[in-house]
Amino acid sequence: MEIIAQMLSLALEDTRKTRLMYQANLSYSQLILYIDFLLDKEFLKIKNGIQGNRYCTTEKGREFLESIDNVIIQAR
Repeated sequence: MEIIAQMLSLALEDTRKTRLMYQANLSYSQLILYIDFLLDKEFLKIKNGIQGNRYCTTEKGREFLESIDNVIIQAR
């Protein structure tokens, strides 16, 4: 859950795959698994640009991130 929350937080502002990988401390193969999962659940979307693809948290992803934050706060 921490990795998913971190990736969704990073993608609140459009971000590249490389930044997600390094900031979440993932290998490339792990990153692909997480990205595929988040795209499949529609928590992330891909924005195609001139300089390559960027990943952006969707509204559904924002709501999920907020839910995770609420659980963490209540657990404290």
